[in-house]
Amino acid sequence: MLPYVKTALESYTSNTKKIFIAAEGFEKRSLYWIGKKDNTTCFEKALICRYSPSKKSRFNEMLKEVKKHTVCEPTIINYNRFEPTLFEQDFKAYLSEIALYEEIIIDISVMSKLLIMIIMCSLKEYNGKITIIYSEPYSWGPTAKKYNDTISNKTHGTCIGLSSVGVGNVVRTPLLSSVVMQNCPILLIAFLSFNEQLINVLVNEISPTRLQVINHKCARAKWREEAMYAIHKDIIKEYESKENINDVQSFDLMDYASVFEQLSKIYKDNCYNYRIVISPTGCKIHTIACALLKLCCPDVHIEYPTPESYLFEEYSSDKVIETHELVFNNYKRFIKNLSSEYSLKG
Repeated sequence: MLPYVKTALESYTSNTKKIFIAAEGFEKRSLYWIGKKDNTTCFEKALICRYSPSKKSRFNEMLKEVKKHTVCEPTIINYNRFEPTLFEQDFKAYLSEIALYEEIIIDISVMSKLLIMIIMCSLKEYNGKITIIYSEPYSWGPTAKKYNDTISNKTHGTCIGLSSVGVGNVVRTPLLSSVVMQNCPILLIAFLSFNEQLINVLVNEISPTRLQVINHKCARAKWREEAMYAIHKDIIKEYESKENINDVQSFDLMDYASVFEQLSKIYKDNCYNYRIVISPTGCKIHTIACALLKLCCPDVHIEYPTPESYLFEEYSSDKVIETHELVFNNYKRFIKNLSSEYSLKG
């Protein structure tokens, strides 16, 4: 039922009317697929999400490359990480124009995870084909040495932030919110990362009764899985001692399907007794699973702790190991069938 993650095509040359959606960013791989010399894809229109406030950007480079592949002048929509509702409203106004196109290609390589959620959930009524593209870096920060040095020098009461730093605030949007089960105990599902404060701030903000964390792993850097667990071990142990956490599951970076199956199981086992809150604080491909569950279960509530800033120089490598694609034919019908297949009656 769930489509496989495959190697992306170098060019998409079907005769369908296409629109391209991408985000500018500070990483070189934001330009990797669209900037390939042999990429001959032609779009009728393009939408570029521009981050604000922006401390470091490749926006001008992105705009230049996108213009080479579009018939019409690209549309620019600002995305304020700390006030995402403004983007959600602007994107909603743009949906009637998007509906005119038979295919949408979305490059999520450098998209904010909440931005991915907003776009995927906003398109729930879209009847055309959606192709998601993700250029996977060869490596991510921090290095094992940087992590070990930080752990060795950590003092009591301090938090580790090795991919992003701090939390600006916890944000939510009308589309991704739900008022269902508001007076019930909360089950929070969050994803591990190298920023310890993300989950800590979430827990302090919403005071969940139960906590379920999900980890990710990669064969090229096996140490990261254990490291992310170690960073969060105190809060994991705290909820384990209350017998309010299940075993920590870990999934491969590209295995969004297993993540979705895990999320759907947690939801079905708990939705009548708990308010289900999901925070996509992990990797981008796993965020797709979060978006699909929200589409199937509107009663799920999304909260997102926005990092205060990023460690630009060490965030990810310029080298791309592979560009992946995920294709949803007739997106609206796919979501309906997915909900039926997994008996999700949110």
